[in-house]
This record gives sequence, structure tokens and C-alpha cells, in this order.
Amino acid sequence: MRHPPAGAGLALAAAKALVLVVVIALGFGLVGGEASGEDPGAARLDRVALPQAGPAVAQALRRHDCSVVGFDATVEPRSALVRRQGRLRHVSFDDGWAVFTGERPGELVALCLDDY
Repeated sequence: MRHPPAGAGLALAAAKALVLVVVIALGFGLVGGEASGEDPGAARLDRVALPQAGPAVAQALRRHDCSVVGFDATVEPRSALVRRQGRLRHVSFDDGWAVFTGERPGELVALCLDDY
């Protein structure tokens, strides 16, 4: 059995990290945006395949008007969904940002237009 070169694992980890950073940056509207004039929330759950999202996550995404891929750069999210200790929580945007930056524990799941 042949083993991949030692650097291949590092390259794969770097590529995964880059993809994650881009997705999160899009989520916070730091890069990208839609110039087509399309609905700012067009990339919501109904247009995104989330095999890891169970029914509870899908329901929370719809209830709080959330997006896992971000909104148009002109749209300002008001809240977030984060996962802490295995539980999905609807939190303020500031709390979601603190999770994103690592200041608070948890995993950022989505940004939401609904008020917290």
C-alpha cells in the first residue's frame, strides 16, 4: 500500500481551512455579495443542501430567517445560530461574532435576519 507524501496531509488541511474562512467571510458579508439585484436572502436553507442539518436545525433556520452561506453585503444580520454543548441556540449577532472570533465557545452555524 502506498502512502501519500508527508506534505499532502498539510496541504489538504490548509485547503479545508481556506474554504472554511471563505464561507465564514461570506456569511458575515466581508467578501462577495450579489450584484444582480437578487433577493438578499436568496441563499437560505431552501437553496442550500445541508446533509448534516437535521429537522431541528432546518426549522430554526426558517424560523429566524437564517442563512448558512451569508447574505448580500448590504444586508446586516441581527442574530446568529450557534451550537454550544451539543445544543443549537439563537443568540445576538455580537454573541455569534464572539463565537466566530473564538472569544466564546461554540460553533457558528448561521447568520439570521430575525431580531434576537
